[in-house]
Amino acid sequence: MDEDDTHIHEAERLVDEHYADVLRYCRRHAPAGLAEDAVQETFLRFIRTRTRYREQGRVRAYLVTIARNVCIDMARGRAVGWEELPETLSGEDSPEDADDARDLAAALARLPRLQREALELRFGENLKVGDVGQALGISRFAAARTIRSALEALRADLGAASGVQQGGRR
Repeated sequence: MDEDDTHIHEAERLVDEHYADVLRYCRRHAPAGLAEDAVQETFLRFIRTRTRYREQGRVRAYLVTIARNVCIDMARGRAVGWEELPETLSGEDSPEDADDARDLAAALARLPRLQREALELRFGENLKVGDVGQALGISRFAAARTIRSALEALRADLGAASGVQQGGRR
């Protein structure tokens, strides 16, 4: 097996391992109907820079970084938000659970874009704080501050909404 074959097999393995994660990210951030194109472009860019990714750290975090840039390029500065949370998580959920999901989706939508993305990468993609920073192009400490600020803003927003609802029900 020559060096080119080795690179091809390694690329195929990485696509198999990370395709679903990159597709999930692109579905939330690429312009409508372009998620699959964004994934393809992500892996093409990754393969073109395959000699540098080892310097960048974890492969998954690097792929999300590339996917983020691809989606930004595709959107050309147009903000693309998170998908709405489902009205209910299962058919057995109560109306209160559906209200909570809508409240959370609305509170997330009110966060600044950087905070939304940091939360998505940390909790939606299960990246470590350092990897979140890498994906967003900020330091690990800035990523931790951004995540903490976003969580505090969500708590305040949801707490205020909860207080208003409880006050109105009495």
